[in-house]
Amino acid sequence: MEHVPKFKLWLEDKDKKYILGKGTADLLLKIKELKSISEAANFYNISYAHAWRKIRSIEKSSGQEIISKTRGGKGGGHSELTPFGEKVLSDYIKANEAVEKCIRDL
Repeated sequence: MEHVPKFKLWLEDKDKKYILGKGTADLLLKIKELKSISEAANFYNISYAHAWRKIRSIEKSSGQEIISKTRGGKGGGHSELTPFGEKVLSDYIKANEAVEKCIRDL
């Protein structure tokens, strides 16, 4: 029987407050792709309210906005990551890829 190493990765701030893990990183990637919190929530089969709770949790922990929203109108509203949101997501992706590479190289 072969054993396969697995890991869970998350980001914390300097005060060790949780910022971002896999589920929320996936949600942010989907929001970035679809430009919609609602559509991203639907994709992951979670409620819009649950998606917003995840986003607000990061914003509360970090003290910075991660999502910029434009309300509806003729073309409809859209959501996108703020520069801080992009940075947090990028940091998570880079760290995750580095750990995955280390495990593959075992």
